[in-house]
Amino acid sequence: MDAESFERHLVFLKANFTFLHPADVAGSRRGFRRDRVLLTFDDGFRNNAERAAPLLQKHGIPALFFISTRHCEERRYLWWSYLKMLKNRFRFNGFLFRGKFMDMSAVCRLSTVADLTAFLTGLRPHPAAMYEVIERELPPIEDFVSADELVDHCAGMTPDQIETLSQNPLFLIGAHTLDHPLLTQCEEAEALRQVSDNKRYLEKLTRQACDLIAYPMADFDARTLAMCRSLGIRQGYSVAREIHYDAALEQKRVGIYSRSLTRLGAKVRWGNIFHG
Repeated sequence: MDAESFERHLVFLKANFTFLHPADVAGSRRGFRRDRVLLTFDDGFRNNAERAAPLLQKHGIPALFFISTRHCEERRYLWWSYLKMLKNRFRFNGFLFRGKFMDMSAVCRLSTVADLTAFLTGLRPHPAAMYEVIERELPPIEDFVSADELVDHCAGMTPDQIETLSQNPLFLIGAHTLDHPLLTQCEEAEALRQVSDNKRYLEKLTRQACDLIAYPMADFDARTLAMCRSLGIRQGYSVAREIHYDAALEQKRVGIYSRSLTRLGAKVRWGNIFHG
């Protein structure tokens, strides 16, 4: 979403709903005449700090940022960012991968990327084997994505940006794992490392407790929730999914993926009814 559309969303929401600060999400609904909205942003992309946060500050709107920390380092990107850019920006008819021609023509591109995604996410150990293949065997992302696009669409927040964001009383920082894996596909020790090291990194930067999490790709199970609870996580978020294991760790969200204000209003009102 471009900045202009995002600001229109903010103005619309401010006129029709009451914004909720993430620290108050567990509070009572009594006393509110309008539906309440909590804005959350996943992944920790640099554009969240450089484009979204200034607009939120301008309108006095609170928000919760869930941050994966792999792409805080230069020239490191999340696996699904790579695949998205491969699908949308790869300029050639194909490439060789393990002796097979990967057809990236217009007719075959979607199925090729889908097959590659299934192959990568099926590698073990997850996610280390997947990242090793992306970084060593697949076309370098820098070969088909411009430097400006990499910064705008793929780069993560810098450590300084995370620290600055956390100092703003409007904002709160939450965990989103180190590498954005599918947590249910990780070995138990790796799942623990993904959450605990991400949490520890963010707490060191922000000098604040990091006790909220969003599960990458809404992928979690009872083991995941029990692990998060053991690490001191008090609330967990996913997009409209629950397994009825621990209500506090299964906060449902509504995804907003359109510039349309009509769809935005319908989704937010539907989401408030859905949450009860």
